[in-house]
Amino acid sequence: MKSKLGILTLFLLVSYGTLFAQSVRTGRSVGVAESGAMGMYGANAAGWNPANLGLKANPVTSLVFASFSVSLGNNAFSPQYISDTFVEGDTLDNTQIKDILSQMDADQLRIYALVGVPVFGLSISHYALNVDAHVLATAAIPADIFELVMTGPVVNVPYDLSTVDESSVAYVTTSLSAAQPLSTIPFTQEFSVGASFKYIKGLAYGELEHKEGMLQITQETLHAEGFFRTLSSTMGDGVGLDLAAVSKLNYRDIYLGLTLGNVIGDITWEDVEASEVRFYRNNGLSVDSLTKTDYWKHFMTNTDTTYDFGSVKTPLSRYMILAADLPYMNGRGDLFVSYYQGFNDAPGQSTTPRIAVGTEFRWIPVLPLRAGIAMGGIEGSMYSAGFGLRLLGYQMNIGAAWQRGFLTNAEGFSFAITNYIGPGFKR
Repeated sequence: MKSKLGILTLFLLVSYGTLFAQSVRTGRSVGVAESGAMGMYGANAAGWNPANLGLKANPVTSLVFASFSVSLGNNAFSPQYISDTFVEGDTLDNTQIKDILSQMDADQLRIYALVGVPVFGLSISHYALNVDAHVLATAAIPADIFELVMTGPVVNVPYDLSTVDESSVAYVTTSLSAAQPLSTIPFTQEFSVGASFKYIKGLAYGELEHKEGMLQITQETLHAEGFFRTLSSTMGDGVGLDLAAVSKLNYRDIYLGLTLGNVIGDITWEDVEASEVRFYRNNGLSVDSLTKTDYWKHFMTNTDTTYDFGSVKTPLSRYMILAADLPYMNGRGDLFVSYYQGFNDAPGQSTTPRIAVGTEFRWIPVLPLRAGIAMGGIEGSMYSAGFGLRLLGYQMNIGAAWQRGFLTNAEGFSFAITNYIGPGFKR
């Protein structure tokens, strides 16, 4: 029986060792559970819907600075579950072990994170310039490894090590967004198209590109073999392109928008270094030799090789956002609805659709309040709240969201704070 403290330590080490998408999340977007693409104007429009820059509601000028967003989560354990299950000094019984393993979707512990830093954002009229830093990553640990640690190896049971996974990327995006108002089409008051052109400077790339391995113990032998290859680079660049359109309907002044993110969007990494590890053993154990250092030095036949892999191209997250905004209470509130569809399994993204609904109340103009709920996507589910502070052209927006649960029962958490100078969008 294994100590619960040991299992918890393993979990924490893995979690903190793996940081990991669409645009940078803002305090406003997190506060409405990512439903507010149609409420992103000025220097916040890039990535969400650059066509918003062409609407009459868009501010003449705006500036974003000193902002930050982070999202961390997994698919199995909440802080409350960890606190209740992994207690220092206690041990796990078979029922608890089965319950722990049953928490993992698809027989894996998947860990994901997103860190975004809007370094600088400036909008003037129908144009915006943004510099954003991104860190994206995902990791997967097979349930077999957890079972092996918690119960010890079971005789004649093979343990699959090939479903372990990891990918991460860090880059800085410089984007120029532009919008053009067009003649109205039937049933609309306004119509605008927009685009964001992006240059991407890759800072770091890492991927477990090849993985195969197994472990099996019989009455006579320990059979273990594996081949793993990681790729890494610190030199990359690429380009990206977002396309968008938005209209304001005659009916109840509803706003409708469509965004196609990273229609073109890849990073080419140069001077990629490959590191290969191979190991093999198919022999018995010598109990009398277990305490001898030399025995462990030659316990496993292994090789460790590093070589130049050339270049590698990694795609950015390709996605679509369909969004709507229904103003209500004579412009003192907005009801946001969005549908997000990822088209590839890039770090920090899922191909599972996400539907989100959120609202912003401006009963007190200087203190807007926000709330939202979303289902699907990499988060599974999201429940959010947030607020803003508006004083003399300055805005600070703060948002928090809980994933796959609420408060301490959540399996993930998002937080964002955005500092903004300029008039708010107009209704």
